[in-house]
Amino acid sequence: MPVVSSCYSAPRHPIVLCHGLFGFDKLGPDTIPHLQIHYWKGIQKALTKLGARVIVASVPKTGSIKKRAEALHRMLTNTVEDMHVNFLAHSMGGLDCRYLISHIQDKNYDVKSLTTLSTPHRGSPVMDWLRDSIGVGHLQHAEEEAMRKLGEAARLSKAAALDLQEALRAYQATTGESNFHYDTTTTTIPPPFSYPNHSSSTGSFAGPLPPPPTIQNSGNPIISPLLHRLIPYLDTPAYANLTTDYCQNVFNPNTPDDPRVSYYSYGASVKQIPVWAPLGIPWEIIKAKEGENDGLVSTHSARWGHYVGTEDADHWDLNNRYRLKIGYDQKPFDAVDFYMNIATLMYKEGH
Repeated sequence: MPVVSSCYSAPRHPIVLCHGLFGFDKLGPDTIPHLQIHYWKGIQKALTKLGARVIVASVPKTGSIKKRAEALHRMLTNTVEDMHVNFLAHSMGGLDCRYLISHIQDKNYDVKSLTTLSTPHRGSPVMDWLRDSIGVGHLQHAEEEAMRKLGEAARLSKAAALDLQEALRAYQATTGESNFHYDTTTTTIPPPFSYPNHSSSTGSFAGPLPPPPTIQNSGNPIISPLLHRLIPYLDTPAYANLTTDYCQNVFNPNTPDDPRVSYYSYGASVKQIPVWAPLGIPWEIIKAKEGENDGLVSTHSARWGHYVGTEDADHWDLNNRYRLKIGYDQKPFDAVDFYMNIATLMYKEGH
């Protein structure tokens, strides 16, 4: 059991841990705990010891954002009825949570905050490369149209709610009933979409986010005709949902933030990942397109809402995944301490 310092504080409301692409809650037999592999290795135990109630979500590993969000909603409906919750999401899990917050109505629980950890809010060039060079991740037109309709519904919902609030404020001004309160918990009020502002290292806003550097894309397929026939069996809905085109041009404009929810984000980067490491080539691809990154997601893409900071870690360090790391130019990353600080931030922010 990790040692939890008394300088940390547990949040007031339960934490829901939401995994990324190919993620899980745990693998292995319940009858032999020592043989189990946990996605959140040591993290759930440390948060629980701190005093937090922790719920570990499990959604379809390679499903679309929509399917994963719906699975998360079904699980929460049965476990946290009439409760406030804090989402803490790694990688693609952050997109699932944003979809749930903005588009799933009639929730019997209340989302207070969403903290994303290296979530590809603007997609990942790695997924673009897989689409252009391998052939996976091509978005279906019907899915794109469905997403746009959801976005229009969200904007109409906001407009109607704001009109009602304006009418109520006018009523209060004429009657002097300052104690009259409109309960916004029954109405979704997402704001119009705008890219989050860039934050300084202290978390304060420091102007608009600069565009990332770009290079020309050669885009030549590298697969044989035989392998091309296998692509439909290798493809999954998640791949198309993680491209930069989909996230920036379809998902983000049609998934406005809910002003009742606090949004926090963290990014991660390492100076270099050896080319022989699993994240080595993806790191090079993203470095050329968007600059500093953790091997799968750039710090540019990870920013959403209030950007808390950039961790000296790769993508898999953030959920405490163990593997042999040779040739990394990186200090050891203490994942448990990282999550203790996130929990304490939630507490200080009133969540």
